[in-house]
Amino acid sequence: MVCLLPSLAPCDPSHRAPAFRTAAGLGFAALLLIASASAQEAKAPKETIIDGYAVHQSIDLGGRIASYSGSRPMYDTLVNMQSGPRVLTQSLDMHAVAKARYPFFDRLTTSSAGYGGDPNDFTMLRMSKGKIYDFQGIFRRDRQYFDYNLLDNPLVPAGLTSNGYTFPQVQSTPHLFNTVRRMTDVNLTLAPLSKVSFRAGYSQNINQGPTYSSVHFGIEAQLLQNWRNSTDVWLGAVDWKPFTRTLLTYAEHIVHYKGNTNWQLAGANLQLANGAPVSLGFDNVTVPACTGAAIVSNSTSPPTANPTCNGYLQYSRVAPIRTLVPTEEFTFQSSDIKNVQMNGHFSYTGASMTMPNYVEFFNGEQTRTKLRQSTVTGYGKAERVNVSGDFGAVWEVSRKFSLSEQYDLWYFRQPSSGYLSEVDQSGTSMLVAPGAALAPVITTADNFLGMKTVTNTVVASWDPSSRAGVSIGYRYRLRSIDLAYDEPHSVLDIHENGGLMGAVLRPTLKWRINGNVEVAYADKAYTRISPRQLQHYKVRTTYKPRDWATISGTYNDLERRDNVYLVNHLDHNRSATFGASLMPNEHYGVELNYGYLDVFSQSTLCFADTPAPAGAAQVPAGTNCGTNIYLGSGYYDAPTEYGSIGITLAPVKNFRSTLGYRMSAANGKTEFLNPRQVPGSLQSQYQTPYGSAAWTIASGWAVRAEWNYYSYGEGTPIGPTLPRSFRGNLYTFSMHHEF
Repeated sequence: MVCLLPSLAPCDPSHRAPAFRTAAGLGFAALLLIASASAQEAKAPKETIIDGYAVHQSIDLGGRIASYSGSRPMYDTLVNMQSGPRVLTQSLDMHAVAKARYPFFDRLTTSSAGYGGDPNDFTMLRMSKGKIYDFQGIFRRDRQYFDYNLLDNPLVPAGLTSNGYTFPQVQSTPHLFNTVRRMTDVNLTLAPLSKVSFRAGYSQNINQGPTYSSVHFGIEAQLLQNWRNSTDVWLGAVDWKPFTRTLLTYAEHIVHYKGNTNWQLAGANLQLANGAPVSLGFDNVTVPACTGAAIVSNSTSPPTANPTCNGYLQYSRVAPIRTLVPTEEFTFQSSDIKNVQMNGHFSYTGASMTMPNYVEFFNGEQTRTKLRQSTVTGYGKAERVNVSGDFGAVWEVSRKFSLSEQYDLWYFRQPSSGYLSEVDQSGTSMLVAPGAALAPVITTADNFLGMKTVTNTVVASWDPSSRAGVSIGYRYRLRSIDLAYDEPHSVLDIHENGGLMGAVLRPTLKWRINGNVEVAYADKAYTRISPRQLQHYKVRTTYKPRDWATISGTYNDLERRDNVYLVNHLDHNRSATFGASLMPNEHYGVELNYGYLDVFSQSTLCFADTPAPAGAAQVPAGTNCGTNIYLGSGYYDAPTEYGSIGITLAPVKNFRSTLGYRMSAANGKTEFLNPRQVPGSLQSQYQTPYGSAAWTIASGWAVRAEWNYYSYGEGTPIGPTLPRSFRGNLYTFSMHHEF
């Protein structure tokens, strides 16, 4: 279903009426009361033999009850679980018994989940027959709903009035996503245990559905973006095992991409004097500047707009894209030579990309240039030749000392060309037909990008004892970037040198610590965010004081910088995690997790804004910033914390329950280039406590209940948009049957 709403509010076909929270709570409480009663031990269902196969099946039938308050778009963006009956899970497992005759397969397994209305569902099938074949297939369907109302929102203040008409305020994102992705993967292996085996595979990914976008012709207009993109992938491969520990593989991959997304005008919520629907756009900060008032009459339905304003009568764009990517690939891995392990890979790709027929049509008024109508047609094409390869070897010189080398090559060339023809027609009023077509403006472009990257890494490892080991290495990388289409080529060479160091400590048999450090320096940078200096630190530890207890922790710090005048790029990505799993016996257990992530970035940038944000610095004289007159830092820092605790309780054999709490909180900051900008999700909290209970009431029968609570909020002003906080309860009840 597609909706075009004059107020620019997004269409949400997934919304349904909330169910009664009281009934769900009573049902969950009743299940817990049953669980507290004494139980008889239920025996597992007996194995069923059918036509030479041992068959085991299970199914979970039930439903969900959802109730929520606050922002429904945010609930659907983060949760999107609705009320209704469900086939929660289903499984079938069949395997041939020892004396079975002529079975078609030795093993068949299938399972599915989520059918009946969940945003994610899947079906999986696997079949195999000894040395003859192995088949795997899976189908997945995901609904991707995204309606965070600060995404590309112009943050227009309320109360914009002309001739008694108040322009509708944009309170939801003009870039709503409501697409469905369907993914199919099948793979077949013939003679999987033989010296020579054959593999074939096919994958399809289809992404389609209604979304919203925008375009600018003097003013922003909302577009309905009909999303329809698909990718098909075919695979054919031969595996040869000439020796016990050697595998050679030749594979052919073919990828075909079709982009059929198109755009058309939406949100035409006004009319002209002749009754034609028109849009005056949605990014006005002040009343549109045109001859007279923007609204001629507020007494008509819909109101009548001034035809001399910036506006849209029609807009459409079609840009079909076709891409074919065939790749030949050869790989090998071997450890037949004593104390030597090797692996290698080589691939060649010759891809072609075409846009055979680009058509863009605008009918309206752009007052600055007096553009009344514009038609753009054209085409584009590109090729990409890619050669990549790598070789790695590890030589165990002795029991305690080894050497390894890894060589990687990546070399691509991408020539492209494009042609556009623009035919414009002038005019100053949307009530008057466009003027005569002007001479076409032809734009052609021949572009070329090529790059060769060669990387060589050498590492020496020494394990002096069973409790410690160290490694030291050196990495050299050469990137040659070719920007010229014809001879002589203009090549930019970037040389990077780096050092590697690692250590493994085993203070006790139950405690292990790993650490790695990488430091690198490049003599040039191709883009502003490409690092000239890099440091990467990683530490991981695992401690198992008891068989039933595991404690782990990690620390990861990636630091990059490019300290060049008027670039001044700095960024880091730091994370730390802690986890503990405690399961003393089958009756109870605890899981604890904590994580910290900090993503930081800053780069000098120049910009223009009216009005200027407080404290804006002027661009220094002589700086090549075009019409941009202010200098910014692009500062962005988003520290985020995550924590969870989960408790498992199984006081009796037939009862199992869980109780837990999950939380994530962001406390970030960024440079405000728009005076109306608000921190939004950079300062937010998301909490999801949960609980579940399962009770086996008889052999092969069990009842289950689950509760999830969702709470999202932002600790800052929401700006001129709809509130984004919400709270929701989701109850799931099911009957589980095994047979």
